[in-house]
Amino acid sequence: MKRQRATVIVEIDGKILLVENRGGLLLLPGGGINADESHAQAAARELTEETRLLCASLQFLFSHESQTNCHHVFRASASGTPLAGDDAMALHFFARGDLPLSARMSAATRQIIERFEDTCPAAAG
Repeated sequence: MKRQRATVIVEIDGKILLVENRGGLLLLPGGGINADESHAQAAARELTEETRLLCASLQFLFSHESQTNCHHVFRASASGTPLAGDDAMALHFFARGDLPLSARMSAATRQIIERFEDTCPAAAG
């Protein structure tokens, strides 16, 4: 059975937030879902643990099956100052279309972001 994972997409000033882990991979904030929490609770917890942002609202977008995980993907609005926490070595912001779709990103991260960009238009502004 695949590991259940809450994955969070946060856009701040039109840029998508990515977490750089200890191995140098760029990932969307997220992680495992504890037995005593909902997918949404896990998404909010992981966002705070990895970025120190407080989740103001969550919207479930879709589920995504990767080779090892079942990602429950949420879009979040958040408050606070983003700072790398927990397993995060650094935080990075990339504008839509300028994401480094490279070897530094997992296939699942690339696929989730591509699906997000296809299904969730950027806010007008």
